[in-house]
Amino acid sequence: MAARFQAAGRHVLAMLACLIVLAPAAQAKETLRIGVLDYLGSDHSLSHWEPTEAALDTALPGYDFHFEPLDIHQLDAALAAQKLDFVITNPGNYAELEYRYHISRLATAQSDQPVGSTLVTTEDLTTLGDLAGRKLAITAPEAFGGFQVIWSEMLNADPRLPAKVQLEVTGYPMQRAAQAVLDGRADAAVLRPCMLEKLQREDPARYGALHAFALQPSEQTQCALSSPVYPGWPLAKARATSPELAKQVAIALMQMPSGNRWTVPLDYQPVHELLRQLQLGPYARTGPVNLRDFIADYRDWLIALAVALIFWALYSVRIETLVRRRTRALDLANTQLKQEMIERERAEAADRLHMRELEHVARLSILGEMASSIAHELNQPLSAISNYAQGCMLRLQTGSFTQADMETASGEIAAQAERAATVIRRIRAFVRKRETQRAPIKICELLAECSSLYEAQTHRAGVRVEVMCAQGLAQVTGDRVHLTQVILNLVQNAVDAMAQTDPDQRRILINAERAEEPGRGAGICLSVRDRGTGMSETAMAHFAEAFYTTKPEGIGLGLALSRSIIEAHGGWMRAQRPADGVGLRVAIWLPIGEDTP
Repeated sequence: MAARFQAAGRHVLAMLACLIVLAPAAQAKETLRIGVLDYLGSDHSLSHWEPTEAALDTALPGYDFHFEPLDIHQLDAALAAQKLDFVITNPGNYAELEYRYHISRLATAQSDQPVGSTLVTTEDLTTLGDLAGRKLAITAPEAFGGFQVIWSEMLNADPRLPAKVQLEVTGYPMQRAAQAVLDGRADAAVLRPCMLEKLQREDPARYGALHAFALQPSEQTQCALSSPVYPGWPLAKARATSPELAKQVAIALMQMPSGNRWTVPLDYQPVHELLRQLQLGPYARTGPVNLRDFIADYRDWLIALAVALIFWALYSVRIETLVRRRTRALDLANTQLKQEMIERERAEAADRLHMRELEHVARLSILGEMASSIAHELNQPLSAISNYAQGCMLRLQTGSFTQADMETASGEIAAQAERAATVIRRIRAFVRKRETQRAPIKICELLAECSSLYEAQTHRAGVRVEVMCAQGLAQVTGDRVHLTQVILNLVQNAVDAMAQTDPDQRRILINAERAEEPGRGAGICLSVRDRGTGMSETAMAHFAEAFYTTKPEGIGLGLALSRSIIEAHGGWMRAQRPADGVGLRVAIWLPIGEDTP
């Protein structure tokens, strides 16, 4: 019995000795913290990396490996505070942390879920271009597979496409981006490859409406993929972690029997090219932009601007050439126009001179036709002067001439001399060459003045002239001598037209009255009507044409000049057949002067 108690005592003492020996060793076990990027929730991250944690604990029993799920910002803060020994993160985040905290990758994870991006939607979208004008849900701008990869694909497809896409940032976990599409807050979402298949396996009722688009073929996975495949997630050591420990961890990862698979570090150059394109991480610009970067950033715009400037320069040269050519043509046209204007002015001056000559000739012609009547009119005062003078001489010879007789005879002689002088002044004014002088004219006074010139002729021809001038007629603006010439010419033609008419029927009616002309306003209509032989239809058709006359001795200028004078005064002259068919009526219409009522 005593022997058994002694043996049991020795076992207890041995066990106590072992415990005493092992206790310091257990207390000396060092904890190593490994930060893991969390994109689907901490539970998923811990379960996903549990095989790696277990393998490291087994391979390196002297260390306690503690995996900590952290988001991108927490991971950055932990490295900055030197609280992590190792890091497992996506390729894009690794490249940035490598630049900022000098971490070094030890191995690259091998997974059935490649690194890349998958676009999902519930709508009928097929290509990247269909995202223009749409809202795209992303986890975060820092997410590599959840944003940056697909953003690079958009730039490659169309540099202007990203500016046309509106982003909806949902945050982690990544399921929120898919839910944003299902809730209608976004038209499409960016997920990691194989995540769509995983969500539809776990909850088909909820995620069954989603489908991938803008697909790219890949031999590395059976999952839907909308981008190229990039190197897997690396495990990297912090800067303060010892190289010996890092070597032991790398060997342990390569010798993992099952679970997560690791391989030697892969080439991450494609990741750096992507970050360089997006100007992120180590390629983000923090200082002034140099010329090379500016040209690289805006190369397409600069090319477009250069092409536009070239076209603008060519266009400017073309326009300048056209302007010069057309300026020369315009100068030539202006020179020709000025020359034509000078020639026209000369021609018009010659025409005016010629017209004045013709008018003067016409007045002389009228005066020649009226010469006998004018001579008769002058003969009366001259005969009276002669008679009074001879009577005075006889009475002086007989001595019976008194002072009263002298005053009476002298008065009569003076009156008859003034009468003759008046006739001569009118004739001189009528035939004198002169420039056109326009002034307000009262038609009734003008007709009265004309009657003193044609009265003797009409009296000798046995023609009675009746003048009917309406009272209160407005004045017309014109040349008194020219209008007198027209009236005298019409009266002379009327007298000639009644040469074969019965003396009892020889009558001229001159009428002046106010008349409205459609479209031209108020004016005065002056008409001269005779009771002669009238005009034939042929003669009416050629009325007032130059060099057309029905008189045997006529030259056809009187009526033509009269019409040109009236038209120069803004009026018209027409021949009309009277209602009773006897004789001819020539009507003249003149506008009322602007300053007259």
